[in-house]
Amino acid sequence: MNNKDTDGEDHPLKNNEGKALENNNDPSGEKDVCIKKQSGLSRLSKIRTAVFFGALFLCLSVVFAFSFIIPCPVRPFSQRTWSIPYNNSVGYPFLATEDVNKDNVQDVLFVFKTDDANKLNVSCMDEGFQKPCFFLSALSGTNGSALWVRPVSDDDVQLVECNIQNLGGEDSGGCLVIRKSGFILAIDSKTGHALWEKPTKFAAESTVLKPVLKIPDVDNDGVEDLMVFLFVEDELQSAIFSGKKGDRIGSKWRIGTEQPSGYYTHVTKSKAPYVLFYKGEISKLL
Repeated sequence: MNNKDTDGEDHPLKNNEGKALENNNDPSGEKDVCIKKQSGLSRLSKIRTAVFFGALFLCLSVVFAFSFIIPCPVRPFSQRTWSIPYNNSVGYPFLATEDVNKDNVQDVLFVFKTDDANKLNVSCMDEGFQKPCFFLSALSGTNGSALWVRPVSDDDVQLVECNIQNLGGEDSGGCLVIRKSGFILAIDSKTGHALWEKPTKFAAESTVLKPVLKIPDVDNDGVEDLMVFLFVEDELQSAIFSGKKGDRIGSKWRIGTEQPSGYYTHVTKSKAPYVLFYKGEISKLL
């Protein structure tokens, strides 16, 4: 008895350590579950960190590629003023502006007559014309460079008009040229290529009035048609041409016997066109 008490006094923590060890050997395994959860959270944190730095590296790589490796498109430098000489040429009273090359800058379309167009890499013979002939040209509005040049006639030009939308069924604008020799020509203002060319069947002594009147689709081909007014032998007439193919629609219409100085057009909200002819000089109201 005394020996047992003596042992208990000599080793007072012995019984407590044994109890602690017994408690640590808990058969429920709760401690193992806690260790596994902590290990899973640590692994998930590492995965998140790796994904974050991977996404950051990918974004930086894309920014670096677009900033330094992939070159930016070179845009034409827009000059404030430019001058292009045309030696041995005669100007024609026509000038129009249109965004031909779709760079958000208005380009210049004009007509000139010359017998020397070698510098433009084009010749009157390209269209079977004799020298000198008329050329229709489009110049870039940014620096004056030639976008395209096309021979259009070797005799007098009665009418030139551009900015005609859907001409020839194209989405872009077009130009219309009527020759004195009796042909009407439609040109794609974006490329300078001919859309169609048809005979007008006008009398040789006819005088075409400006501008051309765009009218609703007469032949039901999905494109607005064109009405041309002309004065022939003391008679004012009109003729209709298909805006898509250039074919003559119907016969001539007789309007009057007096030659007008010009006319104005008006289109109502219901797309009904009206034409007002005037004679003599009209003074400007200030």
